[in-house]
Amino acid sequence: MSEHRIEKSQHAEGEGQGYQRCLVMAGGGFRFGYYLGIYAACQERGKTPDVILASCGAAIAGTIIHHLPDNAQRLTWLTSPQMHAFWRGLQANPEKSLLKAIGGVAKRALFANDVRRIPDLFQDYLFDIPAVLPLPDNTHYLGAPDLAIVAGRLLFSKSEVGQLRGNRKLYAETIFSNHRVASILDGMCSPLASAEWKHSAVADQLLFETQTPVADAVRASIADMYYFRCHQIGEHHYMGGVLDLFPIEIARKLGREVIMERKGLYNKFIDVPALRLVMGIHGNQRLHKVFQQQADYWVDTADMEQALVKHQISKQLFWLRNRLALRIPERHEDFVEMINLQWQYGYRKAMSAFNAK
Repeated sequence: MSEHRIEKSQHAEGEGQGYQRCLVMAGGGFRFGYYLGIYAACQERGKTPDVILASCGAAIAGTIIHHLPDNAQRLTWLTSPQMHAFWRGLQANPEKSLLKAIGGVAKRALFANDVRRIPDLFQDYLFDIPAVLPLPDNTHYLGAPDLAIVAGRLLFSKSEVGQLRGNRKLYAETIFSNHRVASILDGMCSPLASAEWKHSAVADQLLFETQTPVADAVRASIADMYYFRCHQIGEHHYMGGVLDLFPIEIARKLGREVIMERKGLYNKFIDVPALRLVMGIHGNQRLHKVFQQQADYWVDTADMEQALVKHQISKQLFWLRNRLALRIPERHEDFVEMINLQWQYGYRKAMSAFNAK
């Protein structure tokens, strides 16, 4: 992904041919280190993907895999002091007090079915992301899997926030990728634009960005609504890969074989209302539809939150100061232990999936 951007796939000879195997990396929040373990298990069992489809925090893991040739280098990068400093650099939005944050959650829960107005994804967020993501340089090794990153382009401007939406579509599902991926998917509609989602704010057409710097693509994908500020690339703004966190339809079009997670359900008090209010989609209904479709291997990570509690990154409430913060391991060695536990969890879960076949 280079410095210029295009919206339409460019066909080249042989680019329309599908991949052998697609690994879907569906989010993971701050626990995305387990994807490195899943990938290591894929390699060990002869199931190495030739394309990775990543969203949200998993876009970081996918990028590290795409640029670094072995598991030791990948894990070293993810546990580096630079990566630790990056997460320690996340700061609360100074305009978002604790009471405002709680009020926002309550309001979204009360008015979750009210998708009439354009939401504020420019100012209504909890945390600022540091300017520089510590990613490997923009080269990849011979035999590296191709990488496709999911995000959502905003089809409205800051000045339109709060206006009545009507029947207008507010987001375009966007795939940051190479030309081959764009060629395979060219003409495909977003799964979130299906007629079954009658209130969906997602446009029909998939957009493709084949010349965007990978750091920008990752930043766009991790910009989850209400958590981080939407990310600007050129004249466009993007919300996170949460727009299509489980893109199984896209994965099945890309690869003849699909490896995907079976995650736990969305939180019905926080996540479900937010998805309904912003996108007009019921997250758990979408998830059930995903699980009804065909994947060759389902990696069961439904117990992830319970299994990965040690040294985890989580929200911290300071009632007396009326502030919200992130609890991030202060010591680098605790951060390393946290990532190693994530890696082991992903490796173990993927091995269980392969052994079940």
